[in-house]
Amino acid sequence: MRPLETLSFILLLVTILLLFFGRKRTSFLLLLLSTIVVVIIQYFNEGIRWQMYVFIYFLPAIYFCHLKQKSFIRSSVKVFFSFWFLLALAIPYMIPVFSLPTPQGEDFVGTEIFHWVDSSRMEWFTEEKLNDYREIMTQIWYPGRSTQNKKVEPYMDFIELRSKTIAEAGNIPSFFPSHLSLVKTNSYLQIPCKNKEGGLPVVVFSHGITGSRHLHQTLFEHLASLGYVIVALDHSYDCNLTIFPDGRMANYRSELTGHPDSIQIRNQQINTRTKDIIFVLNQITKIHQGDLQSKLNGKINLKKIAVGGHSYGGATAIHATKIDKRIKACFILDGWINPIPKSTIQLGLQKPFLSVGRPNWKDSDYPDNYVLLNKLFSNSSRPSYKIIIKNTLHLDYTDIPLYSPFIKFVMDVGDLPPSTSHELINNLIFTFLESYLLDKPIGDYNILLNNNLITNM
Repeated sequence: MRPLETLSFILLLVTILLLFFGRKRTSFLLLLLSTIVVVIIQYFNEGIRWQMYVFIYFLPAIYFCHLKQKSFIRSSVKVFFSFWFLLALAIPYMIPVFSLPTPQGEDFVGTEIFHWVDSSRMEWFTEEKLNDYREIMTQIWYPGRSTQNKKVEPYMDFIELRSKTIAEAGNIPSFFPSHLSLVKTNSYLQIPCKNKEGGLPVVVFSHGITGSRHLHQTLFEHLASLGYVIVALDHSYDCNLTIFPDGRMANYRSELTGHPDSIQIRNQQINTRTKDIIFVLNQITKIHQGDLQSKLNGKINLKKIAVGGHSYGGATAIHATKIDKRIKACFILDGWINPIPKSTIQLGLQKPFLSVGRPNWKDSDYPDNYVLLNKLFSNSSRPSYKIIIKNTLHLDYTDIPLYSPFIKFVMDVGDLPPSTSHELINNLIFTFLESYLLDKPIGDYNILLNNNLITNM
């Protein structure tokens, strides 16, 4: 819980004890007043979230109890209020306002958000209309030099609009995700970009089906603090919800399970996703050349570009790597291989390739996923790594394990603490990029793989 929340619970606990066992009610009233004051301060400083409502309703309840039972408190009332307090404590703990891990690099993390229109492509997810071109929301994280007079960016924007679609994806009530607007990141909007001789390396990242650019910020901030430019896009209509600057929304339209033409549609879909990546690379080139205004003008190394992705984003990254010569390395996080064209699997990747994922896909809708991945590896050149992290599931490769210590009981999250899984995943990707994108002599990558959580390499 956040600092003021913790303080308010401590004050409330002492207040209850004084009500139950104190002979003088003056101290009880002073502590109750102090608790109320802390809650008011919290409202203006940290923001009040719905998980605290049970706690807030507790305050007038115990005051009412004080008025009605002045001489002593009945045992039944004590039991009732004890359970109420435990409930008030449990809900904020189970659904916290979490914090993103502090990045391990020495640089500040800057960020910029762009709305780009690809006028060379019509939008195939919608009915064809004049000027209905493909639109992409893109966010860039980069190493910054100063955070003066800049506020930390929230974890998600437009949360009042996103709550409904997030809730539908997770099969939870629509008000549940509203507190995500209170989650802070380690990123600052449009701070000055770090200068580096030769330019900064670039990583373009593709999210999974129903995912978004917001779900991998732990990784993005880590890499940005260590000197990388991270470019993450929302694949419109594959994304949980894409919100354009003018308020228009591209809702999720990629549910194809059971569709008679699903294979054909998936082929069109991955081609669209791949063209999104290529388009974004073209835009990054324009940024470097100064044709698009950005803090990164003239500061990018266009010869050091890698692509990564989670789930369907992994398939997208692989397909883009095969097509676009500008991409020098590829990594995937629990990649979904089935949508990749057979020709890409048969030809393999002739560039450095890293796959990090869960132990198996046997219980999924795609039990042959690793069979296809193994075929891809057998047809690929070296260096290439297939890394399996024990006790992980599909969503361990996102920020979602941070959402609740109990999230594994309702979503596809494994048993590893997120601090452990995220640190391992981040280090694996960073070391891979340093070794095979930047060609740094940092030692044999296999040394990092000597970890009891890694198997089946």
